Amino acid sequence: MNPCTNQLLERYLDSNGRVKAWPGKAKKRLLVLAYLASKFEPNTKYSEQEVNAILMPLIEDYVTRRRDLIEYHFLSRTADGSQYWLNMASTNS
Repeated sequence: MNPCTNQLLERYLDSNGRVKAWPGKAKKRLLVLAYLASKFEPNTKYSEQEVNAILMPLIEDYVTRRRDLIEYHFLSRTADGSQYWLNMASTNS
């Protein structure tokens, strides 16, 4: 990330990297979602419980943010929701 992006992101994170405020503007929300997505490893399958375990220390409303990560294509999942993985196409843009 470039320095401007880092400064903007820091507005929404506490000193431990936990999201302290959810942005009102869509562009800034996408920045925070990209930050959350960066905590997942490429080419790794996760259960819903594993996704929750990664998100819980980072954000209070981890269930909604898990859904946002899917909706905005940062993560993909199987139809039955049993496996999740990082969507590499969204991380390369």
